[in-house]
Amino acid sequence: MSRRPPTPRGRSSTVAHRRIILSLATAAVLVLGAAPAAVAGPTSTDREAAGILATATPGEPLTVVTTTETASGPQFTTEVAGSHAEAKALISDALADPGTAAVDLAHQVSIATDTAVTKKRKSSKTRRSNDSQRKRQWALDRLAAEKVWRKSSGKGVVVAVVDTGVQANHPDLKGQVLKGWDFVESDSKANDRNGHGTHVAGIIAAKANNKRGIAGLAPSSRILPVRVLNSAGTGSTVAVARGIVYAARKGADVINLSLAGNSPDAQVQAAVRYAVRRGVVVVAAAGNSGCNAPTTYPAAFPGVIGVGASDRSDGVAPFSNCGTYVDVVAPGTGITSTMIKRPSLSLPCAYGKSYCVLDGTSMASPHVAAAAAILISRTKHRLTLSKVAYLLTARADDIVTPGYDTTSGRGVLNIRRALVGR
Repeated sequence: MSRRPPTPRGRSSTVAHRRIILSLATAAVLVLGAAPAAVAGPTSTDREAAGILATATPGEPLTVVTTTETASGPQFTTEVAGSHAEAKALISDALADPGTAAVDLAHQVSIATDTAVTKKRKSSKTRRSNDSQRKRQWALDRLAAEKVWRKSSGKGVVVAVVDTGVQANHPDLKGQVLKGWDFVESDSKANDRNGHGTHVAGIIAAKANNKRGIAGLAPSSRILPVRVLNSAGTGSTVAVARGIVYAARKGADVINLSLAGNSPDAQVQAAVRYAVRRGVVVVAAAGNSGCNAPTTYPAAFPGVIGVGASDRSDGVAPFSNCGTYVDVVAPGTGITSTMIKRPSLSLPCAYGKSYCVLDGTSMASPHVAAAAAILISRTKHRLTLSKVAYLLTARADDIVTPGYDTTSGRGVLNIRRALVGR
C-alpha cells in the first residue's frame, strides 16, 4: 500500500527568535508553580513507521525500501538496518522526505509451484502437433491449441517471464528467448539455476511441430527472461519490483508472475501500476495454499489478472487459493514442460531430464499469459489492456456458479471464445 509522507512544517528564524524570548519572559511564572508541560505523544510519522515495522518477518533482514517516482518510472532504494530502532529511524527519515512516494520493508516471495507430483493421465484423441511429448499436454487439448493456432500463435508478442531465469539454450526454447537481465546477480545472462522459470517459459513459447519435446501455447511469441528469484526459488520483493519495471521498459506486451507472497509491498504495487500505465498485461499466480490462505500478492493488486489452477476435469485444483483476486482459472495440474538438467531439489523433477511434470498456479498463470499473447497478436496490438483482460475473463467457461465466484473467478480459460468475442 502506498504511504504518502506528511508534509514537513517549515520554521522561520523570526518564529524561533520569538519563542526564545517568550520562554525567557515566562520562566519566572513556570518556576512559581505553573502546571508541568505534558509529555508529547508519538507523532503520525512514528505511528506509520511502527506500522511498517510490524510487517517484518522474523528471521529476515530488515531492508527498508524507499520508492520515488521519476519520469522513467519508479525507482527503488534499499537500506539494510541492523536493528528495529535503526529501521524505524530510516523509515521515519524517508517518510519525512517530500520526494518519497512510498516506504516499505522488503519481504520474501517464492515460486507458486505445488510440490506434489500428479499421476500421469491418459490423453484424449485429437489431431495434435508432431512434438514428441505433445500427447502428455492435456492442457493444450482442453484449450484447443491447434485450432487456435489457425488464427494466432502469438507472433510478434513479447512475454516477460519474471521468475528464476530461463535456460535459453534448451532445445525447445532455442531462438525463442531474448536477452534479459538478472536482478539476483546483476548481469544480463538471466540463467535458470532452479528450473521453475524454464518450465513456465516452455508453457508459453516452446517450439511447436519440431518433432521434439512439447509445444508452447503461444509458440510464435518470444520470451523476455527476467531473473528475480534465486536457485532455491525465493527472492526479495525489491527484485520483483525492479524486474517488473525493467520488463515494461524493455517493451514486454505481457508480464507473467508465477510467484507469490503475503505482503502488499508498496514497491511491487508501484511497479505494477507503472506497467499497467504502459498498457502491459500483467498476469500472476494466485497461490497454492487453498481457500483458507491469506491474500496473495502480486495477484491481488489492482490491474493484475489473478489466476487459479484447474484440473483435467475442469474442477478447481484443491491447492488453488480462493479470494476476490482470483479472476480466472487455467490448467495447473500435471503440466509437462521444459526443464533444466539439474533442477532445484525443491522441484519434484529427475536430474538429467529436459522435461518435467509440475502442478501449481505457477503453471496456470503462463497459460493465461500465452492466451493474452495470442489475442494481442491476432489483433495486431490494437486491443487495450482492459479489453484483453475482459476477453480472457468474461469469455471463460463457468464451472462453479454462474457468473463470478471467489473459487474459480469467471471460470476456466477459453481462448477460442475469447478470439470470437473480440
